[in-house]
Amino acid sequence: MQKVRIGTGAVTAEIWTLGAALNAVWAPDRDGTIAQVVLGHTDEAERLASTAYLGEIVGPYGNRIRDARFAIDGVSYQLERNFLGKHSLHSGSAGFHRQEWAVAEADADHVRLTLTWSDTTGEHPGPIHAAVTYRAEGNALSYDIEVSTDSPTVVNVISHPYLNLAGQGTVADEVLTVAADTYLPVDDELIPTADAPAPVEGRFDLRNGQTVGQIIGAGGVDHCFVLGGTGLRQVATLVDPASGRRLDIATDEPGLQVFDGRGLDEIGYPAYGGLAMETQNFPDAPNRPDFPSTLLRPGEVRTSRTVWRFSTI
Repeated sequence: MQKVRIGTGAVTAEIWTLGAALNAVWAPDRDGTIAQVVLGHTDEAERLASTAYLGEIVGPYGNRIRDARFAIDGVSYQLERNFLGKHSLHSGSAGFHRQEWAVAEADADHVRLTLTWSDTTGEHPGPIHAAVTYRAEGNALSYDIEVSTDSPTVVNVISHPYLNLAGQGTVADEVLTVAADTYLPVDDELIPTADAPAPVEGRFDLRNGQTVGQIIGAGGVDHCFVLGGTGLRQVATLVDPASGRRLDIATDEPGLQVFDGRGLDEIGYPAYGGLAMETQNFPDAPNRPDFPSTLLRPGEVRTSRTVWRFSTI
């Protein structure tokens, strides 16, 4: 496993080849004090033992697929049932997050990692070829994902970072704003319901901002928000009032999965010690023709871009 550090400006990052993981990001507060604002692991063994996906690239299908099954052109495929013994989560135990990616390019400001993957635990069609390019320039960090395939397949390759702009403790006092008028309600097994999307009015209305503590107090969040607009556009903001750190997130993806970080105390962080912010397509889209398509055929390339821009208030 290799560790690559990038960035010569205000923001720097550490990327691991195991899982192509964004293991650390450092950013200044309003007084210029640097802190690590993305949760990571201390060594390879700790990452391999964890099920939190800290900063890892998950795929080829990030998030959940109902009954771990989908069909393409009338052919049904069965995936590993690694969530509640019945659904697929992040493409199983041997998905992209557990692979050793190759460093294709690296310099002071960027690194590009590549992977060719075939399913060893199920029937996900492939092989699938993926690349992720991380770039740190000035106060911005971006990641660009490219995916192609040798067989018709479904893909939703995503980064799974946990953010804590305070650099310590919990994210309860941080303020989250998401530009989404609708979200995907889920059932008790965290699969989108038949009536999804639904209006955010009430508990899930983050358009004017709520503290993460308010969100947790109302029942917490592990949901995908339907982002307005198309193309690369700003979709979310996270602010830590105490340190003054602010993060603006832009993406060309249609959804943003937000997870409040409950259970992080099981891997050595405080419960709610980080907020997962995953730009992506929708969970269970292969079984939902009303959702944006995740179908990828040979000769096509699926791309996505996400940009984080740090500042202070």
